[in-house]
Amino acid sequence: MREQDSTKLEFLLKVNDNIIVQRFFNVRGYNYKARNSMDLHEYIESFIDEFRNDLRVRTASYMMDHQFEIYENPQIMETSYLEGPEKFTLTIKNGENILYARYLDAKIYPPKVRYTVDLRPKLKSILNTLTEIFSSKKLSFDYMDYSLDV
Repeated sequence: MREQDSTKLEFLLKVNDNIIVQRFFNVRGYNYKARNSMDLHEYIESFIDEFRNDLRVRTASYMMDHQFEIYENPQIMETSYLEGPEKFTLTIKNGENILYARYLDAKIYPPKVRYTVDLRPKLKSILNTLTEIFSSKKLSFDYMDYSLDV
């Protein structure tokens, strides 16, 4: 495979300015229109739903495991270590061009949960799916009565 045949994209997930995961992946037959596709939007939406659910489960588990400590010292659940908002940022980039960005409120989860996110077990599947979407020629650009194809 020659270098010209593939496009290098970046998957980046951060909490505030701290990188959780950053991976570069190559896409053969890159379809630049994929950034506006419903396929990409729906995949990211399902990823975000799964990510939120995982954070909720981990929060509930953390609270159950530490229920006595939380009862004795409610400050354990204090989520205001930083002034202002805290957020998870999911970004897909092509060089410096941002193809997709999504933000989630991170402050609603305990610090022990939001600062210990680990996507490594799911990363291969995430990158494979993104590669398929960005190289696909058969994408949907229709949302209700609107065309997203630009």
